[in-house]
Amino acid sequence: MKLSAAGLLILTLIAGLTAKAAELSGTLKPKFSITDQPLPDSSLRYILQVPLRLMVRHRAGNMNFNAAWILSPSGGNPALSGENDIQVFRLADPETRIFPSSWNGDESFSILQDIDRLNVRLRVSGAALTIGRQAVYWGVAKSVSPTDFIAPFQYGTLDTEYRIGVDAVRAVVPIGIMSELDAGYLFGKDAGFSESGCWLRGRFYLFKTDANLLAACFRENLMVGGSLNRSLGGGTGWVECAFVSTECFSDNPGEDTYWSLSTGYDRSWLNASLYGFLEYHFSSPGTDDPENYPGILEGSAFGSGGIYLLGKHYRSPGANWSVTPLLNFTGQALVNLTDGSAFLSVTSEYSISQNTVINAGLSRGLGSIPNDAAGDAGSEFGTWPAHYSLSAGYYF
Repeated sequence: MKLSAAGLLILTLIAGLTAKAAELSGTLKPKFSITDQPLPDSSLRYILQVPLRLMVRHRAGNMNFNAAWILSPSGGNPALSGENDIQVFRLADPETRIFPSSWNGDESFSILQDIDRLNVRLRVSGAALTIGRQAVYWGVAKSVSPTDFIAPFQYGTLDTEYRIGVDAVRAVVPIGIMSELDAGYLFGKDAGFSESGCWLRGRFYLFKTDANLLAACFRENLMVGGSLNRSLGGGTGWVECAFVSTECFSDNPGEDTYWSLSTGYDRSWLNASLYGFLEYHFSSPGTDDPENYPGILEGSAFGSGGIYLLGKHYRSPGANWSVTPLLNFTGQALVNLTDGSAFLSVTSEYSISQNTVINAGLSRGLGSIPNDAAGDAGSEFGTWPAHYSLSAGYYF
């Protein structure tokens, strides 16, 4: 179901009614990016985006109203179409593409929009109730988070400033020092059960350890998982895991249970100017044989469970170096321990002023390319494209 312009009109009206008392802020972040597809289908794609994000916040007693609207013109070969296959927990949306009205696949200019936040937050007897489009996430892993199923960033995403907003009702109840109960319901397309989800999460601080327990149902999958996070030897150690069953609401005998785990350690040196971590990730739906990569993509874990990595065992090192308080560099890698391929990303940020920053980033896969003629299955990250980007963000 589409809202056409109705959703945008409602957002504008609410913002107008509260304009005298509302706090208006936003970001303007022009970004130029180049994507280089690997052989044999080598192609070079460039895109210039100028996204404007407007945010409205209004507080009245124990109620907080939040809204965010994104307007994103783009040009390229082709420009952004606004069409994707990403499953998002949303009841409905306005038309993503404002211009052009139809898409043939090679248009060089487009204007997109998105209502990314639209929620009301109430405080009742110490508890917080949030209704509407909001960001919902958790997890302690640095590379791949097993329990972060709602709107996770795929590994290698360079711009992770804002999580995608989802339609949900969420209640958070504090039950002690650094402890809380968190429950909510996620609304999928047209509120259909097969597209929706719910969760119950408990966070507890026990024996100097931050512990999270999670039970969730999403898109007819049942998840049970959690995480432990604790200071160790001048740094921090963590473990996060999740078990997912696709059998509970399915009549297909081939559906099964899978699990994933991430564990690692991080610490800082040189008065916190240098930070590093090392993490290991395991994914049971993956395979130890690259020859099986095409076949496992038909599994339920990849169709509805949010799994996208093809192997079983991964190592992820990462580091951040603050050269000065205004300039820092971040590097990270995800290495497939089975086929030896890797995906590398490097980003840098320089603050020109209090409200203006410049970002540069690159990411690319390293590994062999499949060769059908030679019967070579190739490697996982050898097929991942290279991305190069330069952006300037202004915050007001």
